[in-house]
Amino acid sequence: MSVWGDAAARFVAVTCAAMLVTAALSGCAPTEPGLDSVSASRMQESVAAVTQAAAAGDPAGAIAALDSLEAQLKEDTASGAISADRSAQIQASIDLVRADLTAALPEPSPTPSQPGNKDEDKKNNDDKGDKKDKDG
Repeated sequence: MSVWGDAAARFVAVTCAAMLVTAALSGCAPTEPGLDSVSASRMQESVAAVTQAAAAGDPAGAIAALDSLEAQLKEDTASGAISADRSAQIQASIDLVRADLTAALPEPSPTPSQPGNKDEDKKNNDDKGDKKDKDG
């Protein structure tokens, strides 16, 4: 698959995952048991931030926004604003989104060995020492 095809596939996956979180929060009306309206509103704003970053092709930014959403979920669960059952549903959606976003992160480029690299210098010096032992 081409690079463009991979990017498009990842975008679709991330967008679908973000929609899962939105769906998990969509029933967050004031009468929804297990989630108060203030928490629901704040979480929907956080989900929007995740979705916008993912749609902009910024998986790192989306993960940062997802981290904020997860921290907010833990805080609201601890305070009793979100029930344990509802929190578990939302956390499961967050985990799915995180997996998709992590997969969408660019591959790190290999770092070329820099002159003066201590690990490389040590290896080279060890090799020289072995040669002296064999020669001497």
